[in-house]
Amino acid sequence: MDELQQLVAENEIRNLVARYAHLIDDAQVQEWSELFAEDGRMHAFGMPLEGRAALSEWVTGVLAGPKLRHVMGGTHVVVDSATEAHGSADMVLLAANEGAWVVAAAPRYVDKYVKTAEGWRFAERILEDRSAAS
Repeated sequence: MDELQQLVAENEIRNLVARYAHLIDDAQVQEWSELFAEDGRMHAFGMPLEGRAALSEWVTGVLAGPKLRHVMGGTHVVVDSATEAHGSADMVLLAANEGAWVVAAAPRYVDKYVKTAEGWRFAERILEDRSAAS
């Protein structure tokens, strides 16, 4: 993999991370779940989820609660090969409270990415608690 291919992969993966936040905040469940590989996995607050159907069911439950806003930053990407990469991204999770946004959490995602026929997708996302009490 040459330097240009690596930069393109890094950019595409950073866009994947950004789309994750946009789609979940806009309640676009199907499009959000398609950011994961068919057998994609996520570990959220100790709950293992595998496959797009399980991910869609989980995120639908999340969206039934208070309105949330996901702010992603500090995205770090390491391209391992033409089809695999790993990285992490910090998130500030805002929750609607009496007409204002309040910080609800500040976790970190630890990710594995895979290149599919549809482009880069999440192979695995692990949501790590990074609360001030931790």
